[in-house]
Amino acid sequence: MLPEPFRRFLRRTVPLSKITELYGGRWTPERVFETLKKRSVSPVSYSYGGRAPHVAYGIALLGGLVTLVTSFGEDCDEPYPGFFGGGYISHLKRAGIEMSEARISLPQDRWNDEGAPRYLQTKYGDALSRSSVIVVDGKKTSTITCVKDLDGMDFFYLDDINGAATIERWRPVPREVVKFSDIVFVTSSEREFMIEAVDLAYQYGKIVVVDVASYGVTPEYLRHITPRSTLLLGNEAELQQVLDAYEIKKVEELFDLHDTFPAFVVSEDKFTGTVELYSRKERVKRKIGPVHIEKTGSSTGVCDAIAVGILAALQRDLEITEGAAAGLVEGSSVWQVEGVQEGLLRKEDFVKRFEMEFASSLGNESVERIRKNFM
Repeated sequence: MLPEPFRRFLRRTVPLSKITELYGGRWTPERVFETLKKRSVSPVSYSYGGRAPHVAYGIALLGGLVTLVTSFGEDCDEPYPGFFGGGYISHLKRAGIEMSEARISLPQDRWNDEGAPRYLQTKYGDALSRSSVIVVDGKKTSTITCVKDLDGMDFFYLDDINGAATIERWRPVPREVVKFSDIVFVTSSEREFMIEAVDLAYQYGKIVVVDVASYGVTPEYLRHITPRSTLLLGNEAELQQVLDAYEIKKVEELFDLHDTFPAFVVSEDKFTGTVELYSRKERVKRKIGPVHIEKTGSSTGVCDAIAVGILAALQRDLEITEGAAAGLVEGSSVWQVEGVQEGLLRKEDFVKRFEMEFASSLGNESVERIRKNFM
């Protein structure tokens, strides 16, 4: 059994820079990983990481148009062990994901809230606001360490010390990308960047889907993004943070707080293969699933896959129930593999699995709409 500090953060993401603060004064990243190594019952494996790239890749496999907004280190195209499609950027581009890149450097003495914004603006100007992907020389692509126990319970560590992702605290949101998109999906990033992305998408009148699972969320952040989000997505524990921020008890009460948004709240349970769908219009909770799950792989990335199905359905103006079902189909496939992108489905397999899982519960009309829109 892991020590008590670990158990407090199950199903959560902990930045390495916060370990001492969250775990207690004697804990360091080195001690955490040494503890995990001593208790490991299986070898470490490597795969493509990051929720935003996973979701973009899944949407591209289903034939959707998608632009990835993220950051990489200078190792962005290095073929690490386990990278089945070669270097990461080349792999994503081959899948059909749109990316406009800007390569930057930031001196270490400017790598802070005081020095970075002015330096980046002076040296790079508007180039950063036109680029969806920032590649940071002198930094590695941020590593996410996924840990799971024998029961499938998982938790995560994000390297915000050596990784490039902290640049998102200081880079601007690419305005042109948001302006010409129909849907903006906001997921794990620096809080400042997520707020700006939600605000800009809301101002442009876009469909705004927010994954509340991001690390470092605060009650103030949640109260800011909730009335600007078309759809909130998370598991029960993550959505509880939203309820706590408003000091309310039930998800349905979120619809009484603001006039228009959120329109939908999706509560996902990857372990049971179900989704609870809440709609502002209907005010009735609807359960979608369960889907058949073969837990031969890992639960890591199953929620990413659920987001893929929801977003792909929204792109095609399908019913939100069909989107939730599509997400569960994608998630059930990811459960079968180690890694995430290895389990995401191409169009033909997706349609077949959707029909097998939901023909009886959603009906032939839904299956036909899925077939028509994805094939």
